[in-house]
Amino acid sequence: MDKKSILMIDDVKLNLSTARDVLQNEYILYEASSAQEGFDILNKHIPDLILMDLVMPEMDGYEMIEILKSTRRFMGIPVIILTAHTDSENEVKALELGAADFITKPFVPAVMKRRIETQIELSSYQHSLEKLVQEKVEEVEKLQDALSVGFAELVESRDGITGGHVKNTGLYFDVFIRALKGEAKYRDEITDEYIKNAVRSAPLHDIGKVGIDDVTLSQLGRLGDARDQYIEKHCTLGGQTFHKLRKMFPESEFLKIAENMTLYHHERWDGTGGPFGLKGEEIPLCARVMTIVDTYDVLTSERPYKPPYSHEKSVAIIVEGKGTMYDPDLVDEFVKHSELIRECFKKKEELLKQKADNNFADSFKI
Repeated sequence: MDKKSILMIDDVKLNLSTARDVLQNEYILYEASSAQEGFDILNKHIPDLILMDLVMPEMDGYEMIEILKSTRRFMGIPVIILTAHTDSENEVKALELGAADFITKPFVPAVMKRRIETQIELSSYQHSLEKLVQEKVEEVEKLQDALSVGFAELVESRDGITGGHVKNTGLYFDVFIRALKGEAKYRDEITDEYIKNAVRSAPLHDIGKVGIDDVTLSQLGRLGDARDQYIEKHCTLGGQTFHKLRKMFPESEFLKIAENMTLYHHERWDGTGGPFGLKGEEIPLCARVMTIVDTYDVLTSERPYKPPYSHEKSVAIIVEGKGTMYDPDLVDEFVKHSELIRECFKKKEELLKQKADNNFADSFKI
């Protein structure tokens, strides 16, 4: 078994020497005479445990614990305080700040060794447990992804006319939302976790189509005024599905975003959309983003009532809707990042051509 490592921090050389004599045969030791030296070592090596004094020059042990426990890279390292201070007030303060244990000087070597062993064992067990939990979370997320794809394909199978729409919008949404993360206005809301949940939700935005009859789905381009009823119905049906799931899992951010995207992706910036007539920033961000990429895919794709438009024409049409149909700031960002969207569009076109070529070749096979 590999030796565990300990970082010892004390400004008194005798204290370091005494601890070294007790621990050097069983552990790899790193030594520092100040908090700053300790951080210099931490930036090169992550030890299994930190053994440190409270009273040190420049930065005391309390300050160092606070920094350690607020820094993601270091927060999991157990810290044992080794100090001559024997009053309970210091011990309580250190433990409240995140220290794992408190040993007073002069220490009994066997007791110190056993306490160090205990904290390293506990830390190792915690890391193993966290790894197991992470593996289970990843399993659940993979299942979640598989279900999302499955439901999306179910929607596509009901609506063959819009072939690929769910997957296309999911791809465009992914690219656009990641581009927005780099913009100052959206940095606080669009976190990595938000992106993960929103991208998973995107293929499900039209799930309410499952509840629309086949005749209506086949005549969407010719519905006229009745199209508003279709929009209201498929949005509310999809939203109701996720609302019921949120009652069972109220803490799920994924379900919250999925419900918002499903319910509100046909709302308009000026309040004339549906089904609720929300306007401006009353419409959740994920739905405002989906509205734009949803429109882009419809414009660039063939429909029974229209030919596919070019990337340039589609972007121009979206710009015409700035401030009426679409969030004006998001339209500006869409134009700014339109080359990224164009690349996705090109890939989609190449895949469609390849599929058509394969189908043509297959027609000659006996």
